[in-house]
Amino acid sequence: MAERRSILAYEPSQVGNLVTGILYAIEGIVFLYYTIRHRNKWAICLPIGAICSSIGFFMRLTLDPDNFKLVPYIAQQAFVVISPCAFLAFNYMLYGRLIVAVDPQFGLDKSGSKMEKSRFSIIPPRIVGRTFVWSDAITFFIQLSAGGMQAAGGNSNPSLANMGNKLFLVAVSVQGASYCLFTVLLSVTLLRLIAYRRRTQSIQDRGGCMGIDRSTATIVAGLYFSSLFIIVRSIYRIVEFNEGYQGYLITHELYLFILDAIPLVIAIGIWAIVWPTVLLDRIASNVRLDSQGYAMGGSHNRVQSTESIDRSRLV
Repeated sequence: MAERRSILAYEPSQVGNLVTGILYAIEGIVFLYYTIRHRNKWAICLPIGAICSSIGFFMRLTLDPDNFKLVPYIAQQAFVVISPCAFLAFNYMLYGRLIVAVDPQFGLDKSGSKMEKSRFSIIPPRIVGRTFVWSDAITFFIQLSAGGMQAAGGNSNPSLANMGNKLFLVAVSVQGASYCLFTVLLSVTLLRLIAYRRRTQSIQDRGGCMGIDRSTATIVAGLYFSSLFIIVRSIYRIVEFNEGYQGYLITHELYLFILDAIPLVIAIGIWAIVWPTVLLDRIASNVRLDSQGYAMGGSHNRVQSTESIDRSRLV
């Protein structure tokens, strides 16, 4: 077998990287539009992540294994491998806001404690996003360090490159495990919400799927759909870095597209079709009106105005 000319074992596909970069750029622009239009500052991580991923794939167009340059390689590696941390962060924060929106009793603690609990979540809603985002941030910096070690090693120091791969493996494994835990928490929330709606709603008032209103069901389905493709990507990265510097996956670019880029484009693409904060506002409005109506003696007495909705519940 011929000796590898650099850490890059193939000539990057011009068409593949160009198309992938364009897809991410389109999604980034759409997300940025939604974020500005709906004033969702908390969601800014999604367009930033998509745009950075786009930049990473465009940078891959300049890579040349025969004229290998360390700085461009490290930069594109950071954008392509690490930027998806922003996609996970968006889902984490969306989950916390969903819990707040569906719980009619959340916010009754006037102290504004971050540890205020919800019947639907194992973790307090105000810190659930922060908890997972911090986990995401830690793995982000580990991956950044690993990318530097991997690139600095190259052919001149294979042991350093392999050490970078192992560090990457640790980071993506922790990231994958964290996201699997998040998916379990989402499932627990869904089951608790279904049970609650069945106890508190009459048969006539039950609608949607298993008593869950359409807006809530759409966000939950979107999170599951997104999570499926994120987990596929996580498994790919775990296997890739487990194989090491000379592994089959890392030396064949095709798998980068079909097991990393495409799954992530699909994973965040669902939010380009259905922007969740619009649904969150609708859920919070309906939950508050329902709770007011039942407190007054039945659903037929529900207040018709949505002006009383307290937006501070959506932390």
